[in-house]
Amino acid sequence: MRTRTMILCFAVLLTVPVLARAQDGDDWPSLSYLRSDYRQVAVVAHVRIREAEIVKTIGGYEDWHLVGDVLEPFKGKFRKGQTVEYYHGAEKGIRREIFLGEKIVFLFRNYVREEKRWVLAVLENSTLPYTEDRVVKLRKLQHQTKQSTSKRK
Repeated sequence: MRTRTMILCFAVLLTVPVLARAQDGDDWPSLSYLRSDYRQVAVVAHVRIREAEIVKTIGGYEDWHLVGDVLEPFKGKFRKGQTVEYYHGAEKGIRREIFLGEKIVFLFRNYVREEKRWVLAVLENSTLPYTEDRVVKLRKLQHQTKQSTSKRK
């Protein structure tokens, strides 16, 4: 019985620091999580959002139009310094300031029938605050994608 208790205590002592680090979020999201979002979209970029306005309200949701500058592109045709415009759906009542500033965005092309045009929109739950760790992972994904593309040629 005593040995079992000691083993259990030892296991708890080993687990607590791991759980604390996981909750800390320093290395979240994982590379595989980012890879999944990266594959689903047309554009991935580190941007500085400077304009945010609500363009439509539907029930308890708002459609925001965001305008910003590309600080570093990871996927897509945008280049550093270019202006990017996209749409972001969110629950009603979110403050404008939440959308402003430096973000890492994952954007897909969406056809708007009423306007008969293509626009960029965020992949749901994929916009992330800028951190150096995330940028390092995205650079790695960008490099891996370029390598696999050049091997196919």
